[in-house]
Amino acid sequence: MRIRTPTIARLRDALILSGRRPSSVVSPAYETLARSGLLDKNEALALTRVEPLAETMFLMMSADGVLKPDEQDAVRGAIRGLSGNVLHTGTINVMLERFATRLEEQGRDQRLKEIAASIAQEPAEAEGAFALAAAVALADDDVATQENELINELTVWFGISPKRAHEILDQLEADRHFPVQ
Repeated sequence: MRIRTPTIARLRDALILSGRRPSSVVSPAYETLARSGLLDKNEALALTRVEPLAETMFLMMSADGVLKPDEQDAVRGAIRGLSGNVLHTGTINVMLERFATRLEEQGRDQRLKEIAASIAQEPAEAEGAFALAAAVALADDDVATQENELINELTVWFGISPKRAHEILDQLEADRHFPVQ
């Protein structure tokens, strides 16, 4: 399962243009540092920039109640791409663990409410989160009922019109015909 490169590249570029710029990080102990909250300033900025989108992908990945390893790998790759490779696997693993804990403790609706509040002022980010979640659902060519329901819910949570949602989904479908590199 892979999220198509054109989708990630387009969304990464939009995020970079939003003013939250990533930079490089040098540290061999990413999981330990992330768990301790001791990230390099640049990695912390990248984490802040991609976290709402990453958590939205996580919620889509977990919509059917099963976190498959190939889905987790796809989301890790998408997060790396969105952060311009600033966020490393250890940091991303800690992010996914935190997302799972939040989901278990707070429930999906509360998580979506908080994500929507954090990106509501940036329509491009809301659309990016929607597109990435839809890409996760479409990546294995089998959209589960729960995934389809969540796609529909995201349009409401993120304030995306039905017309715009269809345009985004059509673009994702078109991206599927480009070779993945």
